Amino acid sequence: MVESIIAMTTKQRSERADNELNTDVDSQELAQSLGQALRERRKGRGLTLQQLADQCGLSQPFLSQLENGKAMPSLLALHQVAAALGTTAQELLQPATSADVSLVRGDATRCYELGEGTTACFLVEGHGHQLETNIITAQPGSESGCQLAHDGEEMIYVLQGSISVALEDHEPVQLGAGDAYTYPAATPHEWRNVGDAVARFLFVNTPPTF
Repeated sequence: MVESIIAMTTKQRSERADNELNTDVDSQELAQSLGQALRERRKGRGLTLQQLADQCGLSQPFLSQLENGKAMPSLLALHQVAAALGTTAQELLQPATSADVSLVRGDATRCYELGEGTTACFLVEGHGHQLETNIITAQPGSESGCQLAHDGEEMIYVLQGSISVALEDHEPVQLGAGDAYTYPAATPHEWRNVGDAVARFLFVNTPPTF
């Protein structure tokens, strides 16, 4: 089953039950705006829904639901679609504004469900930046769910807890609070919370590709 993105501020997330369904007005508005952005991008690249489906590995009916605001993908699935469209998940989800500076207040950070037991918060807003920073909150036992590979260079910095990061053709590395790990983002990589407590860590990559 494809997980749903639930958009919320940090304050809203703290007030919301973990298992509450994606039925709030903000999420409905997000589905509509995301669908419009996907349709515009797809048509701008001259792709049919089936051609996009073939490129991103999702079904044509599901992509049709996305464009019509009737469904939401997981953040990872949206990353697949965005890559096929030559953009990023963040550009599709955020307002199409460009600015040299970005200020994100702690109580207004936009957060999205990344997967089961995992939330990603965007720390840079707007388009045109050369750096992308996300903070991941992962429950014990949660994981990336698949190997990721994209352009650029990436760094993980652990704020709390303990995670294991595995790069293809490398031994897994366990990271604790204060540890940083930098690697080519094109190398397939995955992570897992291997501790008994919630882990929080930064993903920083350049150029923005997620």
